[in-house]
Amino acid sequence: MTRQGAHSGTKRRADLVDTQPDSGVKRARPNSIMDYMKKPKPQHQARKDQEPSKEAVLSESTSHEQKETSATENDGVSEPQANNQPKNTSSATETEDTPGIQLRLIESIGDIFDAPPNSLIIHACNCEGSWGAGIAAAFKNHYAGAYKVYAAHCKQNGHDLFRKALLIPPQKLDKKKQHFVGCLFTSRSKGKKKDSPSAILQATKPAMEDLLRQVQDWNAEHADGDAVGEVRICKINSGLFAVPWEETKEVMESLDVENHSIKEVKVISREE
Repeated sequence: MTRQGAHSGTKRRADLVDTQPDSGVKRARPNSIMDYMKKPKPQHQARKDQEPSKEAVLSESTSHEQKETSATENDGVSEPQANNQPKNTSSATETEDTPGIQLRLIESIGDIFDAPPNSLIIHACNCEGSWGAGIAAAFKNHYAGAYKVYAAHCKQNGHDLFRKALLIPPQKLDKKKQHFVGCLFTSRSKGKKKDSPSAILQATKPAMEDLLRQVQDWNAEHADGDAVGEVRICKINSGLFAVPWEETKEVMESLDVENHSIKEVKVISREE
């Protein structure tokens, strides 16, 4: 090889090497455009090429929504039902919460037995057929005929009478009074065996409701001359049953009497 040829070959090899001005690192230049095309793309350009197009994203989203809709339809459940959302029951709730006509109590002092004919006189009783003490003894003295009916009723039914009532029409033995007697069975027993105040209060409302139903039935079957007229009651439960009157009063005044003919009751107490 001639010196000139060797020099020329050296120059060509030198042309293949370039020096980066900043780092001083040498790198080989591509011999041709094909070598350049074989070089790996920069990372930022590769990531850009891998990103899906807007059209692809929209297509995938639409396909996903269609699948969800199809699955929901196949389940046969609409979205509100699937979320267990309650139906609008405000109308029914308002109807249930709307108060009717409550029983009215009119308190006064006097003689409960000094009442017009066909009046109903009410007191609380035990279920054992005993009117032996307290105001019950006074009822026994005034209404001997009614007491016999009450005692026989208790003997036949016993403690099953708890929370119920008994309406006793005027008896021949009590013709001077001509009063109805109402018995509210608010305690199963008496004395030390009487029910607790809470149990007595819980029995008062259903017992009074039962008595009002019996009055309604009686008046529907009898003429005005034989129907129940004025209604009187003592401060029930507050004597030997030892329940504060105000607590019983609250229970009584909560009674709904909208569908009953009896809308008010006179509470008669003796002078202290």
